[in-house]
Amino acid sequence: MILLLIADGRSIHTQRWAEYFAERGHGVHLVTYNPMNRTIPGVTEYVLTSRWDNLYLSFIPRHLAVKRLVRQLHPDLIHAHFIAKYGFHLPGLGRCPSVVSAWGDDILILPKKSRLIAWYTKRVMEDADLVYAISKNIREHIIEDFAIPGQKVRYLPFGIDTGIFSPPQNTKPDAIRRIEVFSNRGYFPVYDNATLVRGFALAFQKNPALRLTLKGDGPLEQSVREEVTSLGLSGVVTFMGKTDYLDVPNDYRRADIFITTSVSDGTPVSLLEAMASGLPCIATSVGGIPEWVETGKTGLLIPPSSPEAVAEALLLFATDPVLRSLMGSAARDAVIRNGQWKTLMAQAEKDYLALIKTYSQDRS
Repeated sequence: MILLLIADGRSIHTQRWAEYFAERGHGVHLVTYNPMNRTIPGVTEYVLTSRWDNLYLSFIPRHLAVKRLVRQLHPDLIHAHFIAKYGFHLPGLGRCPSVVSAWGDDILILPKKSRLIAWYTKRVMEDADLVYAISKNIREHIIEDFAIPGQKVRYLPFGIDTGIFSPPQNTKPDAIRRIEVFSNRGYFPVYDNATLVRGFALAFQKNPALRLTLKGDGPLEQSVREEVTSLGLSGVVTFMGKTDYLDVPNDYRRADIFITTSVSDGTPVSLLEAMASGLPCIATSVGGIPEWVETGKTGLLIPPSSPEAVAEALLLFATDPVLRSLMGSAARDAVIRNGQWKTLMAQAEKDYLALIKTYSQDRS
C-alpha cells in the first residue's frame, strides 16, 4: 500500500502513525508544513514551506503542491490529520479513497469562530470516505453538528504503548514526603493553567508537602510564570521545557499525581500516558475525558475553571497514598483494556485495506 499522510510533521502523533505503517512494509509519504526534524526509515517527507506567514494566503500554493504530489505518487489512500488545516486539502484530490481524523479543536472550537471554517469542515467530512474521531464526544458532535452519517464516522482514540508507559519499578522511600504533581499540557488558553496554579496555591497552603511541575511551551508561559511568582510559589513550582519523546515516560514515573485543567478537550494523549503509567489523575469533566476518567475509580473529575475543585482534589490525593495507588492501578487497567496502541493501529490498517478494496471494485 502506498499511503499519503497530510499532517503536522512536528506532532509525535503524526510521527508514530507514519512509523507504524512504514514498519509494516507500506510505502509512507508525509506532506507537512513543518519538518519532523528526524528521520523515520521508510517515510518520505515533503515540507511545503511558504513565503507568507498566513495560513489563508499560503493555502492555495500548498494545495497545488499537494495535487502535484498526488499525481506523481499515485497513492492507494490519503489520510489527513486535523480537519481545519491539513484536512482542507482533501476535497478535489480524487484518484483514491481518503480518510480524515478529527483531533478536537478542529470540531469543538475552530468551526465556531468562522462560518467559512465551519462550511469547509463539513465539506471535508462529506467528501472523505471515512472520518476518525479521537473521542466518542467528538464523534457525537460530528454527527449532530455537521449532519455527517454515523456509519462513516468511527471512534479511534490515540493509543498508548503500555510497555513504554508503565509504572516505576520502585516506589519512593517513606522518608520522601514531597507529593509531586505533574502537568505537561503546555501554556495555551484551552489548558487554563491559571486555574491550575491558583488551585495548587490553595492546596499548598494546607499541605506544604505538595510540589508542582509544569512542562511544555506556549504563548501564555510568561503570564503563568508571573502568576506563580505573585502567589509566592516560586520555590515549589518547576517549569520544564519540551524534551525528546523518549524522555516523557520518566516524567510520569517521577510524579505522584497527574492533572489537567483544560476547558475543552478530545482525548488527551498525555492523560492516557499518565494513566498507563499508573498515576492517579485529576481532570476536568469536558469533552472525551469522562470516557476514560471515572471519578472515584480511575481518577477524579472536577468542573472546569474552579481553583477550589483543583485544591480539594489535590488534597484528597495528597493525604491518601492508598487511594492514589488504587486509582492509579485502575487507570492503567482501563488503558490496557481500551487504549492499546498496536490494537488501535491494526484497526486503522484494516480500515485502510477495506477502503482500498472497495474503491478498486467500484472502479472495475
